[in-house]
Amino acid sequence: MNRRQFLLSGSIAAGTFAFPTVFASNYPTRPVSLIVPFPAGGGTDTLARRLARFAAEKWGVPVVVENRPGAGGGIGAAQVASAKPDGHTLLMTTAGVSSINPELYSKLSYDPATQFSPISRVASTVFVVVVNPSLQVKSIKELVALAKSKPGALTFGTAGNGAAGHLPAELFKKMAEVEIQHIPYRGTSPALVDLQGGQISMMFAILGAALPAIKSGALRALATTGQQRSVVLPDLPTVAEDALPGYSADEWWGVAAPAGTPPAAIDRWNLAMGEFFKDAESNAWLVGSGFEPAYDSPSAFSDLIANDRKKWSKVIHDAGVVVG
Repeated sequence: MNRRQFLLSGSIAAGTFAFPTVFASNYPTRPVSLIVPFPAGGGTDTLARRLARFAAEKWGVPVVVENRPGAGGGIGAAQVASAKPDGHTLLMTTAGVSSINPELYSKLSYDPATQFSPISRVASTVFVVVVNPSLQVKSIKELVALAKSKPGALTFGTAGNGAAGHLPAELFKKMAEVEIQHIPYRGTSPALVDLQGGQISMMFAILGAALPAIKSGALRALATTGQQRSVVLPDLPTVAEDALPGYSADEWWGVAAPAGTPPAAIDRWNLAMGEFFKDAESNAWLVGSGFEPAYDSPSAFSDLIANDRKKWSKVIHDAGVVVG
């Protein structure tokens, strides 16, 4: 957990008990729908189900996860944006849905800046730079040197154009001043399979997805992409440490409500998420799955979304990434 998360954890108590007593005692009054804008079985889905179970047990009211995949998360996000703002329909959002999609897609069916009330992150993770073991590099410095000696010869795979791993790689290329060819796939799994088979040179992979192959030796990890070392792989340096000061890229997951949702509902969820953040069993599950626990006040989460949108907007436009 990073310093910001610890500092923000103190805000769990602040303001939480100021909401109207009647609403607070009655909410939630019926089952809550937590919309996951991606297919079942993925990282967003498993996180949502873990959080939903925690909240349901706390309140004694079902929290039902509903998968509404499509359009890079846009279908599920649009459903929540137009839902009744009474606290009973929420969105399991991501950095992609809230910060990247508005800059990546020319037309979007929702506006995260005006149609959502951010509540908190639930988890974050970093990307890990992984290579096929046959590639003769063991550090980011060596990777940069190889890429500069063979412009365009190396390839990196991603889950798709504009999807996880693409923008961190484009930021890396720009900062390192190297040319590496992008090979988009239909998801992270097939890209990892081809990386292990030697069809591509490297990936900026979500840590949890790449962890089994790293542990088995099928892939070599060079560095992680956070501002600090990952709690999951603490012995691995960051890209910034090794070669590119100032470089950072991460992924996060959180919960947002439709704009206009009563502050009491926002605060009740924020309190529950703060307790999830501090819960030892939940923490152990998160870290064991390749995530890092995360928690924010609603205002801090809103600032994070806005800052990430600004950061990735520049990367998208500098690299000429276009989707839809």
